[in-house]
Amino acid sequence: DFQFLRCEGCGQDSAQPRLLGCLHTLCPGCLGDTKHCPRCQAAPGAPTMDNLLFCSLRSRLQLWRQICSSGGPGCSRCRAEAALVWCSDCEEFFCGRCFEEHQWWHKKAEHRVRKVEELRAGSARRFMEDTKSSCSLFCSSASHPGESRVCSIYCPRCERALCCPCALLDTRHAPFRDLRVESRRRRAELRELRRDLRRHRGTFGAALERLRGEAARREQQRQRLRERVLASAERLQEVVRREAEELRELLEERPERDRSGLAEELRGAEGALQRLEAAERLAWRLGRYGGEQELMDMQPFVKAALLRLRRLRPPRAPELREPADFALCRARLRAL
Repeated sequence: DFQFLRCEGCGQDSAQPRLLGCLHTLCPGCLGDTKHCPRCQAAPGAPTMDNLLFCSLRSRLQLWRQICSSGGPGCSRCRAEAALVWCSDCEEFFCGRCFEEHQWWHKKAEHRVRKVEELRAGSARRFMEDTKSSCSLFCSSASHPGESRVCSIYCPRCERALCCPCALLDTRHAPFRDLRVESRRRRAELRELRRDLRRHRGTFGAALERLRGEAARREQQRQRLRERVLASAERLQEVVRREAEELRELLEERPERDRSGLAEELRGAEGALQRLEAAERLAWRLGRYGGEQELMDMQPFVKAALLRLRRLRPPRAPELREPADFALCRARLRAL
């Protein structure tokens, strides 16, 4: 139930817990190692103070553990006998003999006492609640540093408790208040602040829920947009794949037709060149080696063939114009 007494940074027990301006508690080690509160990320800054509540609860929790230990607490006075009762006003354990001296010899019969067995049968939470008003305030005036005088008067101007002699000597800060009245006033003020903070926290909680809802809505939108982008990308990939297949088939079909026509022209040109070469060789051989008989018989035939060959025209190189299919391919690629 009292795990909150641990440091909110490292989770360890601390004998000197420090209270930050954000009202979180850190041990001195964590306070020196961090630039931000580990819980709310607020800058520690100044001022900070000792968490006196946690220090008091820690001391009272140690008393409770001492009560619940197997041997039980010992007498705070004689330190020889086992304690039987606990005095809330003196904050001490007493054995039977020391308790009688406490009641009658020291004239403290009005002090609130409880048996150790009753305390052990209760709970730690109940013990903390019962002992919260047992702590006495002592005067912090420098006029009596060696004495521990219980305070019962509150000075509103100094905002501190005073003992009766100090209040009588200090005439500048009158009027004073009763310390118990001031304590009740502060408790009531804390209750009112707590109610206001509860309402304020409800407002912040509602705003946080709205922000979380908006964050969830945006995350859903982002997820839907991501799914749409992925689906569109897949469809686009399929379209590009089909278009690429069609363009590849188109480009492969047209060059095949062009190649077949050009090959036919090449074969015709090569054949004409071979005929011209053969005619040139035959005419040279007929003129050089042929007799009159061969010349008279073959010359008309050869002449007619040579005249036909002379009418042949050399093939012209085709113009390098872009085929219409290429323009179509380019337009479709730009459309993609």
